Amino acid sequence: MARPKKEVTQTVNDTISVEVEVNAKTVSPNDLEWTDHVLGLLHEDEKISGNPTTDGLRRIFEKVLNCTVVSVEADVVQSPDLANERRATVVYSMGYVLNDPHMPESLKYRSVSAAADVYWGNCDKVYRNHPVAVAETRAEGRALRKALKLRKVVTADEVAKEIVDHASEVGNNTINTSQLNFFDVFGKRLNVNIKKLLDHLAINSSNVYNISYDDAVKTIATLSGYQQSNDIPKEVLGYDSNWK
Repeated sequence: MARPKKEVTQTVNDTISVEVEVNAKTVSPNDLEWTDHVLGLLHEDEKISGNPTTDGLRRIFEKVLNCTVVSVEADVVQSPDLANERRATVVYSMGYVLNDPHMPESLKYRSVSAAADVYWGNCDKVYRNHPVAVAETRAEGRALRKALKLRKVVTADEVAKEIVDHASEVGNNTINTSQLNFFDVFGKRLNVNIKKLLDHLAINSSNVYNISYDDAVKTIATLSGYQQSNDIPKEVLGYDSNWK
């Protein structure tokens, strides 16, 4: 008869070692069997194609490491806008305390952090309009699996199956109102003639409303670069409010 599973926690100096007895063999985070053991604690609805969900890892985290989570923070370090292709970057940090009465209080606190960035090219179509939320979930999943010492595993939330093939597929293929407004605001601020800038970038300016979405992104990136470097070619200077 197989022996029952038993969890044992041992402390050596400032390092915690979680050991689990599985079929008469002791498994610790440094053993190859550790990842399979942790994933085995998840319910089937907490896995997608064999990959653990972030929700599932969050549920078992405190049990596996015999700890208590005391703080979590999601820091949005890059917000989506037209200039960065609607990319969001989030850093997720988590602090937790080991529940070991034999360990000195000064050694019980641990922390982990991880980052994730999301944009149209690495996010499923159905979620692409929520890049910050997706980035936060992915960053949390990475932090959890890092703290759990899982090997060769990515969370289901990090896997994108149906992404768009090109930026223009995110919306209309032509320039939108927000981009046109960006042109005007930055043209006025930097004293840039939009028509001359479009010609400088080899973009047809005969009808600005027919400019492609990609060319609009290119123009915005150029204007943003001018603002940062203050190095504007003389041939594009001279703002004209009648550029449309």
